[in-house]
Amino acid sequence: RESAPYLKRCQSCRSRRGNSNGIAMMRDSSLLQKNSLVAPSRCHGSRLPLPSASRTGSRTILSEASSTSAPSSPIMRLLVQSINHTLLKPRVLRMPRWISPQHSSFTLSELFGHSSFILVAVSYYSEDFLELRIMAVAGSAAMLFFTYFHPHGRVLWLPLKWNALFIAINSYRIGKVYFDRYMAEHGVSEEMKTFRSDYLSVVNGVEFYRLLKIAREETFEEGDLVMHQTEANPYIRIVVEGELEVLRDGTLTYVLERGNFVSESGLHAGLHLRGGIEACSTIVVAPPFDPSGLNNTKAARKNRVRCLRWDRSELMDLLESDRKLATELKAALSWDIVSKLKAQRQMLTEGRVKNPTAWTKKREDLGNSRYAAILQNILSSHTPEEDMSEVLSNYRKIHHIGDMDHERALARCGWTKEEFRLGKRVVRDLDDDYYEEDEFFMQPQWRMAKRYSSKLVRSLLES
Repeated sequence: RESAPYLKRCQSCRSRRGNSNGIAMMRDSSLLQKNSLVAPSRCHGSRLPLPSASRTGSRTILSEASSTSAPSSPIMRLLVQSINHTLLKPRVLRMPRWISPQHSSFTLSELFGHSSFILVAVSYYSEDFLELRIMAVAGSAAMLFFTYFHPHGRVLWLPLKWNALFIAINSYRIGKVYFDRYMAEHGVSEEMKTFRSDYLSVVNGVEFYRLLKIAREETFEEGDLVMHQTEANPYIRIVVEGELEVLRDGTLTYVLERGNFVSESGLHAGLHLRGGIEACSTIVVAPPFDPSGLNNTKAARKNRVRCLRWDRSELMDLLESDRKLATELKAALSWDIVSKLKAQRQMLTEGRVKNPTAWTKKREDLGNSRYAAILQNILSSHTPEEDMSEVLSNYRKIHHIGDMDHERALARCGWTKEEFRLGKRVVRDLDDDYYEEDEFFMQPQWRMAKRYSSKLVRSLLES
């Protein structure tokens, strides 16, 4: 019945265009009546209505697609519909005619999509960690609106779920940053804040708070022993109050004051050593220095020392997990070395050094012993895969450790220069003809003489 007008027009077409064209059009109409799916859209410029089955089928498909994302609650459904209507409503952007004679249309959903990509592009130019995270959360949130209220009418679940995950990760990192800043401001005492600003100003407040979390406070009274020479010391300390004296074989070498580190053992050069390191000096809490040389023990002022102590292995784990803290602490240790050198010069001017020649010799022995202790820790605790030669070379340049001092330190540890270069110890057979304890006899000419002499002795014994 719906194709009757079409048949009439096709008969008129047959009279106009000829018999053959009319027969072809009749065939097409018969196929349409059998299938009743799609009607021809034009015949001599007129549009025909589509069959009812196709119209109802398209409405059913769209309704099912939209109902999959609709909430079950009536209130929520009404809210989503109102937001959907607002975001997908076409809006006209009226441009001046001298720019464009045509008007551009857009929707708020498309605006959210464009703003998401713009925020991501701007975040690439940010050098601040927190700003980058905040812009990433804002961009992902804008993309959520675009994917849920998409202009095509269907929810894009795949990008929506991924952006929700990105928002959760970045929100956690932003919250952690603000929490650490809050704790650095309210979880640190005023004394420690003043101490940081005076002696550790290169360390950020948040990083200083992380250092304090794993630190332990120690208190020593006058006459207490902090560290004994040749004992294994697994701690790193910093003096918060008081003064410590460092003795090498009973001779005063230098003084540790407020803000000085104790037993850092190459940390300023990048050596991240774990475990105990042999102490190369004795550290005691001596009475306050008296320029007259009397050191009256009955004086009212007593030398009371407070220190912050870190376990060396625990501190190295923290520094390797936080590169920013490692860089800042390395800078603070560099300033600490300068402060110790100034303190040694002040000892000379104050007259605390009685024999400058012997004092200089003890300082050199102290430096060589410290280097030998560092080598011993590296050779006993680190695997060959951990190449620390570059950092160790940097330490040698800073402290002027020559090749002879390096070989003596290796000999003290039971290693040779060749073994250290190979990164492993060579197990020698004591019965081998080529074995010699002294490296001097390992030269080629002495090995040849050894070989011929051993052959001569064998021949004499056999004869």
